[in-house]
Amino acid sequence: MACSAGVPHGADVAPVPHGTYSWSVEPGDVVRLKNWSAPEQSGDLMVNERGVVLVPTVGQLDVQGLSADSLQQRIARAFAGRIDPSRVDVQLLRSITVMGGVKNPNVQLVEGSTTVLSLIAKAGGAIKTGGDTKTYIVRPGQATREISVADRVGDLGLRASDQLYVQDPPFAVRNEMNIRAAYEFVQFMATLVTIYYLVRQK
Repeated sequence: MACSAGVPHGADVAPVPHGTYSWSVEPGDVVRLKNWSAPEQSGDLMVNERGVVLVPTVGQLDVQGLSADSLQQRIARAFAGRIDPSRVDVQLLRSITVMGGVKNPNVQLVEGSTTVLSLIAKAGGAIKTGGDTKTYIVRPGQATREISVADRVGDLGLRASDQLYVQDPPFAVRNEMNIRAAYEFVQFMATLVTIYYLVRQK
């Protein structure tokens, strides 16, 4: 369902059917390498703007466009002759921005099996509790679309440039404490004015 990015709204949506992740390696992605035979060579490796990752003791590998499974196979094969490839684990991670009506908007490094609900929880949870949490993908140059919190980010094909936007609560909810403080201040001033006039009348 498409809607305006400025005023997101819409009906409940069903989750995207779980399947093979549609993610493929993009510049800016992170390859989390675990080399069980040489732990000092493990770490998070950034994919550069040319789609190349620098793997310790292996060198530069062109990984752009590879699926998560193909990435695992590509790096494992590159270690052949050095270590047992079965001792190498690879994860494809992507930075996802969570914005809008959450307590702690942030950028999270996640793998494809992470659910939207988990991302919201790691951002401190929705500000507005109770009822359905409406969530949207905001992608530059495209219409905003509503997604389900049960969706996995890998099935959604999220890019690092996308934002997950959790619908803002109404103004009164978002500013409840300020409104209450202002109301109490007005009541306090009204009380002072009343006391002042009562004293003047005596």
